[in-house]
Parts: sequence; structure tokens; C-alpha cells
Amino acid sequence: MAPLAFVSLSYATEDVLNGHGLFWKIEREGREPSYILGTMHVADKRVLKLKDEVKPYLIKASVLYLEIDLTQREMREAYNARLRDDGRTLDEVLPDEIYKKIKEISNAYKIEEDELKQLELWAVYPLVKAMPSNPGGRENSGQDGPENTGLPLDFQLGKLAAENSVEVKGLETVRDQLGVFRERDRKIYYDAIVRALENPDAVEDSLDMMEKFIQWYVDRDTNAFYVSLLDDLKTEPPEMYDIWIERLLNKRNLVMVNGMARGLVRGNSFTAVGALHLPGEKGILKILTDRGYEITRLD
Repeated sequence: MAPLAFVSLSYATEDVLNGHGLFWKIEREGREPSYILGTMHVADKRVLKLKDEVKPYLIKASVLYLEIDLTQREMREAYNARLRDDGRTLDEVLPDEIYKKIKEISNAYKIEEDELKQLELWAVYPLVKAMPSNPGGRENSGQDGPENTGLPLDFQLGKLAAENSVEVKGLETVRDQLGVFRERDRKIYYDAIVRALENPDAVEDSLDMMEKFIQWYVDRDTNAFYVSLLDDLKTEPPEMYDIWIERLLNKRNLVMVNGMARGLVRGNSFTAVGALHLPGEKGILKILTDRGYEITRLD
């Protein structure tokens, strides 16, 4: 999931298709229903309440699909992919004032400076923009603030499934998921970070926005998430739109639906992916209806 911060809410009244609701039933004649949950990749206790809400459906499912497989190999690759490989540390490549602001934000999220210094610029950008951490990161992303309770929601769902003998599968690999970042020039992210932190109130805004994102999630308001992303990208270079909308959302939405296909045919599958993948004209829910499935909001 990849919402951006520092946005005006002038478009908050826009109506995004399927922009309200996190938990949906997927039906087709002659098959058992399947289910899909939009997650937020944090461990905030308010977010984790969704686990109890969907537990009766998950523990009886035939399979749980997550964005990536939660194997040690995939987790190790996800962590290593975020580390710099040019022999320089973050504080050496960024202006002092910009680095100080990043450090202040990371302190609020309980990220140690030694770890922060090793991160690639593309891995720092979501921190600066208050994006909920990607599930391909380490188990405790750190981006959870004072309400943090340990494992992010996606990991807890995977753990719950395993404890109830529900098979867990990934819809994509870490390499596929993070490749879009690594194939782009570092200067794209350098410039984006500097732009974001030039605002004198950038640190306070970043921390405030994480709380706002959590409130939107608790309110089941994916419309606000989606509109804030589009609104923010209007002031960004075209390559940022390509990364966040075309590659990280639209393209991956198709990949995820294709990965869900076998479970949907068999029925009684459960899918949990970032909430921003659900809404919109090219969102997962629209793709499913275009393929003949009926969707019903359950929350």
C-alpha cells in the first residue's frame, strides 16, 4: 500500500469506485465464496482489530494469498534489497539539513540510526512521506508509532493461517515487487526526498499524516487514501506517477488477480493485500467484476 503525505485534501469529496470498505466477498455461480481484505502494513493496535473481524473466515479458508510469501528467504531478500550497495551511507549522500529531518522522523518510528544510514533512497522515501511500510520489509517496520504492538497485520494474518493449517501463498516475489524501485535512477528519489523535506513543517507533517492514514483505514475509507495519492502526484514529475500508479498499483493489481485465479476457481480462498489495491477503475475489485465475479462489501 502506498499513500503519500503532505497532501491537500481538496479532492477528498471525489468518489473513487469501490472506495469504501476493506473486507469483501467474491462470488460466482457454482463456486464457494472467496474473500479479500485490504490491509495496512503496520502493527498499530487499531489496525490489528481487523484480524479478529475476519478470523472466522480466514481459519476456515482453503488458502491465504498474501502479497509475498512470508518465508525466511523472501524476508531476507526483502531486507537486503533495501540496503545501499555503493559503499556510501545515507548521511553522506544527502544534505545535512535533509538528513537531520529524516533522522528525526525515523526516531519517532524507533528506527536506529545505524540501520537508517544503510538504506537506499527509495526505501527512505516512504518513511519521509509517511507511507505505511511495504510487507516486503522487515517484520516490524518501525513505522507504527506509539500504538505499535509488534508484527504488522499481514504477518499476523499469515501466522493465524499457519496456526490453523491454512496454506499460505504469495502472489508475487520480493524481486518482482521491489524491482520497480531498483531499476530507477537514485536521483529520482533523491530529488523527491529533498522536495518533500524542504517544507519547514515537514517532520511534523509526516508524523501527523501517519496518524491520518491510520484513521482513514479504521474508517474503511480507501477513497481518501487513493485521492490523497493522486492529489499529491499532480505536483510530482511524470516518472513518480509511473512508479506509484502504473507500476506499484495498476500493473501489480493484474498480477495479483491472476495469482488469485486458482483459489477463486476452487472457492473458499482468502486474499489479504494492501488496501490501495482494492479501489479504482483499475483496482482489484473492478478487475474481478470485469471477469464476471460479484463482489459484496462485508464491513
